[in-house]
Amino acid sequence: MTLVEEELSGISSAMAVPVEGEGGLICGILAAFDLERREEQAAFLRSMQFGFGMFCSNLKSHMEIREQGDRDALTGLYNRNRYERELPQIHERYRSSLACVYIDANGLHEMNNTKGHDKGDEMLRTVAEEIEKHFDTEYIYRTGGDEFVLFIPDADEKEVKARSEELVSALSKAEYHISVGIRCERNISSMSMLIKAAEQEMYAEKEKYYRKHDRRRNH
Repeated sequence: MTLVEEELSGISSAMAVPVEGEGGLICGILAAFDLERREEQAAFLRSMQFGFGMFCSNLKSHMEIREQGDRDALTGLYNRNRYERELPQIHERYRSSLACVYIDANGLHEMNNTKGHDKGDEMLRTVAEEIEKHFDTEYIYRTGGDEFVLFIPDADEKEVKARSEELVSALSKAEYHISVGIRCERNISSMSMLIKAAEQEMYAEKEKYYRKHDRRRNH
């Protein structure tokens, strides 16, 4: 006998009513077992339908509002608030290794100044879309104006680098340029040190980029 069967074996009677949420959709079921004074209890159970339905609808609304508050309005990626809240969880969830990829969109300031903020926004949206296409991870964040950080638990470092190169190539075809820093470690003692190492690599790549490109040019 399974645990569920064992739990149900001692029940002599049961009563259930559907709970309607927003739009009349069934969002749950209220059930009671082994009722005494069944008619009175049935009336009480039915009276709970509306209140429980409102609770479910309010909970859904709360979760939707919280999700919206965690999203960057421009790109749809998670924002810095979500990034800072999830850092401890990410550290706890990886098993063998954790990769941090730090990305900066080159030339955003120059593009805003020369072509307008609409073009700059278009650039950031494109970068965000391509990041999501090339990296299969739930931990992708826009942490600043032109900066993106993502984490890949238990990733193969060679695969991460290959995907980064593909990302750079895809954006170059759209005439956008990014600098990427990658750090993959095992037995991580400090998330801040992991992120800092990836950030430093990104800045090294950015410096190389600007040695070849005049900052005053259009990007």
